[in-house]
Amino acid sequence: MAQLLEIRATQDSSRTLYSNQYQQSFHSMHGALAEAKHVFLEGARLTELFKSRKELAILEVGFGAGLNWLLTASLALRHHVSVTYTGLDLQIPGADLLSQLSYADLIRDPSLAEHLIQWRRTFDGEIPCGTYQLPYESDSVLQLHIGEATAANFSPNTYDCIYLDAFDPRVNPELWTLDFIQKLYDALRDGSCLVTYSAAGHVRRALVASGFSVIRRPGPPGKREVLAAWKPKPTAP
Repeated sequence: MAQLLEIRATQDSSRTLYSNQYQQSFHSMHGALAEAKHVFLEGARLTELFKSRKELAILEVGFGAGLNWLLTASLALRHHVSVTYTGLDLQIPGADLLSQLSYADLIRDPSLAEHLIQWRRTFDGEIPCGTYQLPYESDSVLQLHIGEATAANFSPNTYDCIYLDAFDPRVNPELWTLDFIQKLYDALRDGSCLVTYSAAGHVRRALVASGFSVIRRPGPPGKREVLAAWKPKPTAP
């Protein structure tokens, strides 16, 4: 039986995982690191945000192997910002695969990668559905919700940023519907953003229909454009 996940080298020398089940890679084969930084960290204007805030809540739909979290957490530590980072996924890859990705080499705080790997080693096989807390570095915490993202309950006006990084709409259509995107909109604080690699027309239309102001951004290598969507602040009466 073929392995469900395989490690692939991408064009910027960083690695990603390829899902034989979905026939898709977790990050761009044109550069996993380049895509993560450009679409998510730069798209959300995190450096600017970290300079003005000392506490943030971030949600990621499609945690995968944790690259977006590692880059975000490492940047937050540099700016002395406390982050509550919630990641949603059906499963987290095994510890051996996480180790072979060598993501510790991509960040200034390699202990973050080791922390995730060691936590994953505490499970023999699949992780049972549920919510898990992984505290790290002072007041920051990684909260992993294992299970169907559509079943997750979001409190309104909670998150300062959302990364929508699920597999694309062809294989995970339920995570790109108007109903689900409306839940994400409601979970964001006013003036906050959702960023995603997908620039599909129906995704953009769902974002607009939910109430977002949507910006098309130039894409990373191999992709023409990506989307950043902002939840407007209420206008003064």
